[in-house]
Amino acid sequence: MSVKSSKMPAADEAIAISSAPSVNRVPLATYRWQLSESHGFEQIRELIPYFQMLGISDLYLSPLFRARAGSTHGYDVVDHGEIEPAFGGEGDFLRLAEAARAAGLGIVLDVVPNHMGINDSGNRYWLDVLENGEAARWANFFDVDWDAIPQTLKHRVLQPVLGQPFGAALEQGELRIVYADHRLQVEYFDRRFPLAPRTWPAILQRVVARLAVAMREEQAAPVDPAERRASRIELTELESVIAQLQHLPAPGGASPIALRERYREQRIARRRLAHLVGKRPRVAAALTAAIDEFNGVVGEPSSFDRLEKLLSDQCYRLAYWRVASDEINYRRFFDINELAAIRVEDDQVFETVHRLVASLLERGLVTGLRIDHPDGLLDPAQYFQNLQSLYRHSLPEHARESAGQLYVVAEKILSGDEHLPVDWAVSGTTGYELISLVSRLLVDADGVKEIQAAYEELSGVEESAAQILYQSKKEAGSVAMLSEMQMLASRLYRIAQRERASCDFTLPTLLRALQEVVACLAVYRTYVPPRGWEASEEDHRRIGLAVRLAKRRNPGMSRSLFDFIANVLLLQFPKTLSQEDREAWRHFALKLQQVSGPITAKGVEDTAFYRYYPLASLNEVGGELAAGGLAVEEFHRLMHRRAATWPNGMSASSTHDTKRSEDVRARLHVLSETPRRWRESVLLWRQMNRRFLADWDGDPIPDANEEYLIYQTLVGTWPVAPMDEAERETYCGRMVQYLEKALREAKLHTSWMNPSEEYETRAFDFLRKILGQDAAAFQTDLTQFVADVSDAGFVNSLTQVLLKATLPGAPDFYQGTELWDFSLVDPDNRRPVDYATRQTALMELTKSVERDLSAIARELGEAWPDPRIKMLVTLRALAVRRRFEQLFASGEYLSLEVQGVHAEHLFAFARRAGDDWVIVVTPRQFHRLAHAGSGKASTGRGQADWGDTAVVLPTDASRSWRSELSGQKLEAESNNDTLTLAAKQLFATLPVALLTKSQPTKA
Repeated sequence: MSVKSSKMPAADEAIAISSAPSVNRVPLATYRWQLSESHGFEQIRELIPYFQMLGISDLYLSPLFRARAGSTHGYDVVDHGEIEPAFGGEGDFLRLAEAARAAGLGIVLDVVPNHMGINDSGNRYWLDVLENGEAARWANFFDVDWDAIPQTLKHRVLQPVLGQPFGAALEQGELRIVYADHRLQVEYFDRRFPLAPRTWPAILQRVVARLAVAMREEQAAPVDPAERRASRIELTELESVIAQLQHLPAPGGASPIALRERYREQRIARRRLAHLVGKRPRVAAALTAAIDEFNGVVGEPSSFDRLEKLLSDQCYRLAYWRVASDEINYRRFFDINELAAIRVEDDQVFETVHRLVASLLERGLVTGLRIDHPDGLLDPAQYFQNLQSLYRHSLPEHARESAGQLYVVAEKILSGDEHLPVDWAVSGTTGYELISLVSRLLVDADGVKEIQAAYEELSGVEESAAQILYQSKKEAGSVAMLSEMQMLASRLYRIAQRERASCDFTLPTLLRALQEVVACLAVYRTYVPPRGWEASEEDHRRIGLAVRLAKRRNPGMSRSLFDFIANVLLLQFPKTLSQEDREAWRHFALKLQQVSGPITAKGVEDTAFYRYYPLASLNEVGGELAAGGLAVEEFHRLMHRRAATWPNGMSASSTHDTKRSEDVRARLHVLSETPRRWRESVLLWRQMNRRFLADWDGDPIPDANEEYLIYQTLVGTWPVAPMDEAERETYCGRMVQYLEKALREAKLHTSWMNPSEEYETRAFDFLRKILGQDAAAFQTDLTQFVADVSDAGFVNSLTQVLLKATLPGAPDFYQGTELWDFSLVDPDNRRPVDYATRQTALMELTKSVERDLSAIARELGEAWPDPRIKMLVTLRALAVRRRFEQLFASGEYLSLEVQGVHAEHLFAFARRAGDDWVIVVTPRQFHRLAHAGSGKASTGRGQADWGDTAVVLPTDASRSWRSELSGQKLEAESNNDTLTLAAKQLFATLPVALLTKSQPTKA
């Protein structure tokens, strides 16, 4: 049996190569570090020698911009111009950057250009919008619909922050006026919202009235004349301040001069009032009394009328947080109320957001950028061009022409056969598509189909993957992100009303039709151009398919309704349409593209992946819900294309956003190789644990599908070494935490918006019981099952590491994964990493490799599955990347033929540049191979009987090779004009092989 190499079509290759521009600095390997208060710049600076020793070329930092207080991830930025003080601030970062530069390390920075955190007083841009509304200096910073349909939101922005309905919050005294930081503000627990200066007179006039009463009383009493003069001055000054506020320049349609004048007048008025309050005790006392009147008295509802009227005059509407799902009128990041989208397509916003980035680039302290969520941008292609322009202008003028592009990777999720847009000035993506491809290469395609076929029996899920995907996306657009869809529908309704052919389309029907089209869209977003009037052929195909599916799924809805939406999205307007109306069509198409991506992500990654999981290891960001195995030939073809088009994109295996760590996935992949036993085990475990199920009006908690996910999760994470009581308690806590997230993301019995404490408590209780003392028999059987599949899981893990390090692209290592890591989705994958243990292990390993590579490889192979095996493969693979930098940067990718009795279990390729060669050989579906014949693994330590299986080398390849993982020398066998390397030799010590040319052995 043999598997032949595949070739990429020459024309395709030529097109692809021409699209790969020169890059200024391409990382050899990046290391992702999640910054936190306890793991800041100083901690990473101290580890620079460790990263150097491991072979890392670039530190890859999570967002370092100032975020909201207490942020755990950094994506809720409140000031792009300041480095987060909790991480050490600018001083510690500069010390880190200088140390990294001295060590030859680059820094890749995670930039968040799509949104900002708005629930923190540090966001001065949002506070300006709240204070001054659509006439604010920074009104264009955020994507707000000031002409929203609800009358209560005309020229106002919704603030869905209240824990209960507005009326209840008001009458219970939760909303109170305060004077702080020289401003009148409304306070809600620990948050404050500015009152528009034009509305201050409502309060200040009551202060004047109190002071006037006090003056009349003074006139009837023996008071020092100087004191009377002071009282008159106070009153006159306060009346002047009120007059100044009442005559502020009009906010609407003001010229830049009038805008500056209004801000100047507001600033002066604030300063004058602050002087009065600070220097005149009577004014301060009168202001406090006036504020108390406005704040009302709990138990006297009418006493809050004044405050309600004052709040109704603001540029925002304080509302119950649940109102957001229906009426929010600013674009959010996903459905997170506290994250507001920003308009980085505006030149001023772009400059403001990237001022610090530009400074760091100019000083040479940052060498690359990772761009978060580019699909949320109005014009991603233009954004990346602007980013490259910013980089060029950060260089000395004489160096701009000759400089290559800045290394930029985009967090772009590619769906199905979608390719990264060629007009993006980037080096590639952050690597989610490679995670999916490697996973599909490693699973058994037939086994995946068998598991999928048995899924309904094991889970009770009757819907197909396609149905669940559609339902999940539709739900995201009709519940979680309904507000965004309603804003779009309102825009479309206004467009429809202008033409007689569409003026009878109602707002509700347009909303439903839009939700259907987005739910049927096969990709995250389309790319209808912000300039020109021709949608691409690809967008025509994507939108046309979505509209056809929407029609088929909704036979009761007017087909002309969907045709109208397709025409608008593809800019196919009537010839008689005015230029103004054409721009309105395009603006709508652009805005829909910004929303469809978050809806898809919410529907797929945060809903469908938690509802449908026959083999959960394939439910990964960048993967398809019903993904199956991938043929070796197809994988080779895709790698040819990757080498030609995006040779410098990131190659990831775990990230801060992956649903499961690489080692959990690697173990779960093995289930595809033993589908019958997996089915039998699930049925057995369900029988064993039935007594622990709770009853919910006749239905079990957890339900069959949730129980199925629990068993997969336990198999993927169960330690191979026995746990003591403390370890078991910690493990149980982690599993409960994961189950809470899984249940809420599924949104079937509980959710983040409407958590069901009763359901969750019973589900958690089930999980704790099957991990407790009363379920010893189940745990024994689970342990035996894991022992049987874990061997192949560890082999898969090593395969993933080696492929990531040698396939086209720049390998990225997530913190801590240089040793085995069985983490789940965040926050589990953001637990502190034990670097002391890793440093010790790496130092000892490095010394052992220098002393005798063969000896340490044998030692680790015999100590299987020693965690240091993964570190050894990482260390040696990155050493080879350093040695053959040009080969991995621009060398050829050659698929290699394999032959022999177990050829289907062997995967091999070569990288070549001139006379330099590197060969990579790994197993596939190792569990089936190891259990072939006897039904039992031959050794239980990553080894199997390979028989005559071998790799066929190209005729111009060397005969002499050195294993970079085991140190052994290998000679290719010559037979009938072919050169072969036997698998049994390649894997004599370790189950994966990395070869470089060596000098021929002397006779």
